Amino acid sequence: MKNLLRILLAAAAVLGLLPAGAQTPAGVAVSDFDYAVDVVERAYAGYPDKTAGREAEYAALKRRLRSEISGDRDVYDAIAEYLGWFDDSHLGTPGVRTYRPKSIHRNPDYAGRMKRYAPQFTHCRVDADTYLIRFPSCDPADAGVAGVQAAVDAYLASGCANLILDIRGNGGGSDSAYEPLLKLLYDHEGVEDGMEYRVSDIAIAHVREFAGNTERGRRKIARMERTPSGEFLAGGSKTYRIRYDSVSPRPRRAALLIDGAVGSSGEQLVLEVRASSHRTTVYGQDNTLGCLDFSNCEILYFPRDTTRWMMLPTTRSYRVAAGRGIDKTGIAPDVRIPLPLPGTLTDNVDEWAVWVAEDLKNNRKK
Repeated sequence: MKNLLRILLAAAAVLGLLPAGAQTPAGVAVSDFDYAVDVVERAYAGYPDKTAGREAEYAALKRRLRSEISGDRDVYDAIAEYLGWFDDSHLGTPGVRTYRPKSIHRNPDYAGRMKRYAPQFTHCRVDADTYLIRFPSCDPADAGVAGVQAAVDAYLASGCANLILDIRGNGGGSDSAYEPLLKLLYDHEGVEDGMEYRVSDIAIAHVREFAGNTERGRRKIARMERTPSGEFLAGGSKTYRIRYDSVSPRPRRAALLIDGAVGSSGEQLVLEVRASSHRTTVYGQDNTLGCLDFSNCEILYFPRDTTRWMMLPTTRSYRVAAGRGIDKTGIAPDVRIPLPLPGTLTDNVDEWAVWVAEDLKNNRKK
């Protein structure tokens, strides 16, 4: 079963850009800190793994933050530090990146290193042999997502043998958004890791929202209601199959172009392409973000200040227990591009796309 990610790109931007907020009297708002701790400990799918072997450190963190809140520390800044300690890009609130180790140490800062970094949905020829589809978002609300099938049709009508699927900047959204692209690249049946729910009222509400009107969803809810809160739901499939009824004769060779901003559903696309497409090579310079091991997120609003929110993952990938989690390192490309960053990445055919097109023709004889 594919992950169903309830994440808007706008919300992802807010996570990194908004300040923690104005000062709030500690006696009034401290319960919002306690609320954050409560939902993390009873419902966050990453809690058992993230605290294992670090129990004393975690307890000390909570004591210190509560002490600081009782002084003059802004409670929402303290919540940001608390959530940042878990170092999970799917667990967040405004201001959390200031405290998340991964965000501090692995920030590629493309906007600061390029004249303009604003990938936009586009599709066009790169040269006589290669077509480019730039797909920078899996958010169903983005206009580009609605045009994905049209882009696939335009590529097939172009006669180009090769294809570059450029997902730089794709921070996620919904897996269903990339379905036409995966189907285009698919050339053999693949298998990917499934996920498991950590049972809570929040997780049950998530399943009700997305699958509660289906027989499968109702069976899952019934199993969750019989499972003690805090435990992982047993009995689910640990893998799922990627299978289509046919294989497109083109592209002959394909490139999947990534960068360090690719996360969530963007990373799921990378994994599924690798599992089901021998003809596709993954290109990039940086590993992806690493934002997928814990997913199926819910947006929760604080009880004291209902304008403020936090995002909480309810599921864990089976690859975590198998020791194959990707969040610490991200996903590495097959080929590291040996060029400086392009000057501009918008709806243009940039230097990297041109280089990849040449490499496909000259070095990828699949």
